Amino acid sequence: MDYSEYLSDTSPSTTATIRALADQALWKYTSVFLAQPFEIAKTVLQVRLQSTDQRRPSQTTSADETRRRQMQYRGEESYRVYDLSSDSDYDSPSYFTATAPLRQTSSRQSRPRRRRGSPDHSSHSPPAAQRSSPHTLDLRSPSSLTAVLSALWQTEGAWGIWKGTNSTYIHSILLSTITSFARSFFAAIFAVPDPSLAFQINPASGAVGGLDILSSPAPMASLAVAVSAASLAGIILSPLDIARTKLMLTPSTHPPRSILPTLNSLPSWTLSWLIAPVTILHSTLPTLMSASLPLFLRSRLSIDPLLTPNLYAVATFVGQAAELGVKLPIETVLRRGQVHVAQSAAKGREVQTVVEVGPYKGLIGTMRSIIYEEGEKNIKSDPSKAAAAARAGRPVREPQRRKGQGVEGLWRGWRVGMWGLIGVWGATALGGVASKGGEF
Repeated sequence: MDYSEYLSDTSPSTTATIRALADQALWKYTSVFLAQPFEIAKTVLQVRLQSTDQRRPSQTTSADETRRRQMQYRGEESYRVYDLSSDSDYDSPSYFTATAPLRQTSSRQSRPRRRRGSPDHSSHSPPAAQRSSPHTLDLRSPSSLTAVLSALWQTEGAWGIWKGTNSTYIHSILLSTITSFARSFFAAIFAVPDPSLAFQINPASGAVGGLDILSSPAPMASLAVAVSAASLAGIILSPLDIARTKLMLTPSTHPPRSILPTLNSLPSWTLSWLIAPVTILHSTLPTLMSASLPLFLRSRLSIDPLLTPNLYAVATFVGQAAELGVKLPIETVLRRGQVHVAQSAAKGREVQTVVEVGPYKGLIGTMRSIIYEEGEKNIKSDPSKAAAAARAGRPVREPQRRKGQGVEGLWRGWRVGMWGLIGVWGATALGGVASKGGEF
């Protein structure tokens, strides 16, 4: 039989294949390079230990001015007492030894005198261990990405906002490669269709997360294959993810700054049992939600990508936003756990980071520490009561503060994910309109 009419003669050559792979690699690296500053800022906000002093700059200035005036007043009082005692000492003669007045005079002359109104801070100097490192970022806002980027640029320059770009690129390439290989392997072992190779019903709408289990004869089996592959890839690449986090959080002037020496500085090249549950959850939950969303929309809500494409696109965006909301708290705990693992291999030496890292107490313990223990939060007061007190001439009470950041402390850096989600969804929507011949 002649199959020439079924086969295409325009198969790509070796040169064209290599060129396509090079273009794809360059595009991937450019994407990682542009997104790396925001990834570093998000990681810094996630691991940072929120201090208890989170007052506004005006409140801090007034408090510092009050403290300065008190210390100035105490310095003046001590100076007056010292002057009176000095005058009385000079007037009283010595009746015991001839060298006593000379010894007292020399001791008085050697004693340093302060100017009036300048307090002595020698007894209040902080110890060297409590002084902040020159590489430590001074962040006033606990959720400002621009503040982190500005502080990194002022402290470390351009190298500070692009730290760990190569490790992030290698991690993304290996993650997609291992996930695809494991997914195909599990699909072949259990004789189920590969979700990544399934036929997409509506190419314009696209599959959520790159997976489509709607056309699979066994959707639940395909979903289990996808989740298992994501879990295996997360476990294998956990040491590289720890090294990537360490490179992003340590100053750019502190060695090592390459991937292999950083991996060698870790306690092991395997997944640490301290962060194993968090790593598995962080790898599997996003894949579980993104892959099961189309099945849920069609079977439970009767939202089909062919019959109701616009409603399906909106529901997909809402589902991806919910996925981001579930992923961020787990990612916050995971980043702190990764720093804890990296510090445990320092053998008594402290790993210098650009911010003070919060404690890691497991999944539930770390979340509870962020919500109830770290930092302080203003309690909203009734504005009507404050206005009534001001009209009556009574002093208005300052807003009360409560220990802990609340639930919103678990979603630090959510703007980065939301911006990326809106950008991808908008590009997909515009691509669908352009494929239909629409204008904008």
